[in-house]
Amino acid sequence: MSTPPPEQPGQDPYGRQPSGPQPYGQQPGQQQPYGQQPYGQQQPYGQPSYGGPAYGQPQPASEKRGLAIAALVLGILALLGAWIPILNVGSILLGIVGLILGIVAVVKASRGEAGGRVMAMVGAGLCALAIVLSIVTNVIAFNAGTTFIEENPEILEELEQNMENG
Repeated sequence: MSTPPPEQPGQDPYGRQPSGPQPYGQQPGQQQPYGQQPYGQQQPYGQPSYGGPAYGQPQPASEKRGLAIAALVLGILALLGAWIPILNVGSILLGIVGLILGIVAVVKASRGEAGGRVMAMVGAGLCALAIVLSIVTNVIAFNAGTTFIEENPEILEELEQNMENG
């Protein structure tokens, strides 16, 4: 039985030849860490750099979520403002705009043109809920005010006298 020859420094134990000069600070046979280019080599033309698509390259559909985010934010704001009578008319307007944005975002996501389909659906749902809640709150407040004035006519008479006197 023969023994293999001893390894020479810088020689591959499997008999492969090193391919060109090794990058600075790297031993022969060592690979680059994941995602890094060897020292002195540039990214090939048209390839995305670290952190996303290169300038002028279209974004992937999963990163186009602006409409969905806007719908969700408007839905949250509209829902928070829906509890304040009279001022919640602004919540109705926010809810309408957010509902439209949410529907557009869901359609774009189903076509594959954008991401954030679930976020858009949640935003549209919150907007619809805020619209309904704002209307219900206004109806309750109006009915409570009408009932209060009917039960206390002297307040209305006093208010009319103050208006006449200036």
